[in-house]
Amino acid sequence: MSIGTTIRQLRREHDMTQEQLAGFLGLTSAAVSGWECDRNAPDISQIPQLCAIFGVSSDVLLGIDMTNREKKIDEIVTRAMMNGNPREEVGIYRQGLAEFPSSFELMLGLAHALDYGGEPETYEKRWKERVALLEAVREGTRDASLKNRAEGSLCMAYKEKGMRDEALRIAENMPEPGWTRGRLMRLLAQGMEKVYEIHMGIEEHFISLCDDLLDFASFSSDGGPLLCPEDAILVLKKIPELHRVFFEDGDYLETSQTVSLAYTRMAERYAERGDGENALSSLGSAAEYAKAFDAYTDGMIGGHGVTDRGECPVMPKEKRHTSLLMRPEYYHPTATVWYSTDGDPDGEIDRVRRAAGNPCFDFIRPRVEELFRGF
Repeated sequence: MSIGTTIRQLRREHDMTQEQLAGFLGLTSAAVSGWECDRNAPDISQIPQLCAIFGVSSDVLLGIDMTNREKKIDEIVTRAMMNGNPREEVGIYRQGLAEFPSSFELMLGLAHALDYGGEPETYEKRWKERVALLEAVREGTRDASLKNRAEGSLCMAYKEKGMRDEALRIAENMPEPGWTRGRLMRLLAQGMEKVYEIHMGIEEHFISLCDDLLDFASFSSDGGPLLCPEDAILVLKKIPELHRVFFEDGDYLETSQTVSLAYTRMAERYAERGDGENALSSLGSAAEYAKAFDAYTDGMIGGHGVTDRGECPVMPKEKRHTSLLMRPEYYHPTATVWYSTDGDPDGEIDRVRRAAGNPCFDFIRPRVEELFRGF
């Protein structure tokens, strides 16, 4: 369909005469008539005005096949997420944007793909590109979800560089939670769809709670830690305790990483108290859960489906939860789980090993070294 035909169709849908449209644009009705008869076309500078008048995107006005376009963009996003190699993922998004330069979804995907580790020499360049892409999405998209994701990522990018005022400027202008998508979907869903929505909400709340406990126990400001070592240990202990309740079958799988982090920080707090026995025991637990996490993520790079529906390979049985609140059958049948190397060749056990090098453990250094010979 030509742009002239599209303008005529949109004008009629808005109960607008050629004279009225011309008046909005500061033109003669003859000019509008010329467009609609395909004798000539609007100047490129008039496209934004026409889009604003009709409340459509430039893609709609220019007659681009939106269904086919969105399908191709979805395929690009899926291919990028399943790739597992951060640099190749960046390349896939760049190729996609070469074909669809106005796609805010691809811009957001590229911004997230550029945020990988293991390449400090390109960090500054990648950070600037990430911010430019996120700002473009934030300013240009009419999709509330994309805008929200871009603003959240921008806040984190600015925080990462110590630009707190810039992050606050964005955060203060973001809407209050109100009616969130998750809450509305749970209220409106019916049948098994309601089960899927409730299940995902339970999982999200559990993971968020454990992350908040980690942050609370580790919080420090200019005056020093918020909690004394004893109180920090009390908070951190609640994380493995919550896991024992939530996972009645003990199949922590991907959440083993959170438990490992909790035990690592517990070990540091015990060491600060001079409690060598508990510090060593906590380090051992941290290493055990780190090994469990590494074993779980091995071979899980890219996307894996919870059933045989969709394009992703199915999760192996040994990597599926059997605990009631995490069983795969309560996911949506097409749900997938994603993993990425994030550009870091080391595993979680290497993180624990590096943490064990903290000088706070020097008073039990020989025993710490003996412990890690077993890992």
